[in-house]
Amino acid sequence: MRDRVAAWRELLDECGRKPTRKRVHALRVVTLRIQAELEYQVADLPHASHQVQATLRFGKLAEKLRGVLAPVRELDVWIGKLQRLRASLIQGTGYVPRSTHECIRQIGKLEDRLKKRRRSAAQKLVAQITKHRWDRVLAGDEIEELASDHVQGSDSHMSDTILNQFAAIAKVFAEFNEENLHDFRKRIKKVRYLAEIHQDSDNACAQIAVLVKKAQTAIGEWHDWQVLARSMQHTRRRRDVELEELLESLASERFEQAIGVCHATRARLLEMQARSVALSSGSKRRPPVSGSQLAVASLEKSA
Repeated sequence: MRDRVAAWRELLDECGRKPTRKRVHALRVVTLRIQAELEYQVADLPHASHQVQATLRFGKLAEKLRGVLAPVRELDVWIGKLQRLRASLIQGTGYVPRSTHECIRQIGKLEDRLKKRRRSAAQKLVAQITKHRWDRVLAGDEIEELASDHVQGSDSHMSDTILNQFAAIAKVFAEFNEENLHDFRKRIKKVRYLAEIHQDSDNACAQIAVLVKKAQTAIGEWHDWQVLARSMQHTRRRRDVELEELLESLASERFEQAIGVCHATRARLLEMQARSVALSSGSKRRPPVSGSQLAVASLEKSA
């Protein structure tokens, strides 16, 4: 926890000077990880306690920070995808159709527009970090104190709790489609991070984290291509039809892949959950502690 807080404060300072692609992504990830871990640690404490109030204050700052980081991160992802797509189109020394040349030209134009937007978004990000820096550094001091004062012991049934929570989410998403797939990705994000927090002491948590991350990655791939395709549909540059068709095709392919991965992931995790319930019933062991249940419920509510 102390290492994560130290990394968070260092990344915050670095992004305030120069928000590179790696720094922005790393800061978003470590912010959400700290938020998830703190909410778990204080789940058993009274709402009015100093630790809970410090966690709530950090949570508000974390949401604001992730909000200003998001536009830069999204543009970084889109630019990277276009660069890799262009590289794949120019590979080889054989004959390149005229339509491919035209598509490469259109990718360059779109990439230039996104880079311009990225520079503007980065300037706004630096201004926001500078404006709120002292509040966030103060919150960091509080969080370090919280990490020292309240370190909760390992929960031997944490994987059971997470599996039960995933099962509850799965009931809401009986079917996957273009309207709910991205929401499913957001709903399981903090569940994954909570599993990663406990993966060193619980092999089942490690397996859960890997499975959920795989589903999130597949959904993210589809969503990014879909957003790029829609950006072409909304532009007035109707002559960029080759690129628009290519992006739509890529989005369609990634959607089918994401659906398959999500169905497989859901089936595997529900199988693990059913086995966990059966084992618990057979051994008559006590159910997971309420604090853990409250922790995961709190994470899910704020996702």
